[in-house]
Amino acid sequence: MQLFKLTEDQLRNSATTLIIQRAENYIGKFNNCKIEGSVLKGTIKGNHGIYNVELKIDTDPIQYKCDCDTAKTSFCKHAAALGLTYIYTPWVFELDHIPDRTKISSFEELQYYVKTVKLKDLLEDLRGCCITVAQLSELLGISVQQLLAIVKDDQSNKHHILTDPIKLSCMYLLEKRLQFK
Repeated sequence: MQLFKLTEDQLRNSATTLIIQRAENYIGKFNNCKIEGSVLKGTIKGNHGIYNVELKIDTDPIQYKCDCDTAKTSFCKHAAALGLTYIYTPWVFELDHIPDRTKISSFEELQYYVKTVKLKDLLEDLRGCCITVAQLSELLGISVQQLLAIVKDDQSNKHHILTDPIKLSCMYLLEKRLQFK
């Protein structure tokens, strides 16, 4: 798994300070966010309709496409907002491949994986290592009912304060392949 790095400095090389400021109103408001290779894609409702936005982030300067009128002549706020959304919340972007947790090699990749993997899937993998939900609950210091409620919320994309730490615990146990009797 490789997530391409994008920084605000890279965006500032392509967009004016005013465009970056105006883009902040659109951060996180994109639909259909996905990553195809080094291209970020998303759609957003703008002042004059719905715009398809693309950023190719492995080039310098960043290449962009947007359906808005401004993009015909300069880097637009929608393109900047798509970039900022990726910088601050990369996990809202769907990858063109399923991440392999054994190939995680950076903090950004770990963060993306933890935010996108479902707790239910990690628990199923743990069951394959002979670790039960009851054993995990005991290890975490929470009841089975609490753990199952968190799993249910995660399936509905509701985030609990313990969700990410539990996912990291599961990943640790899977990496160590610990087996409990």
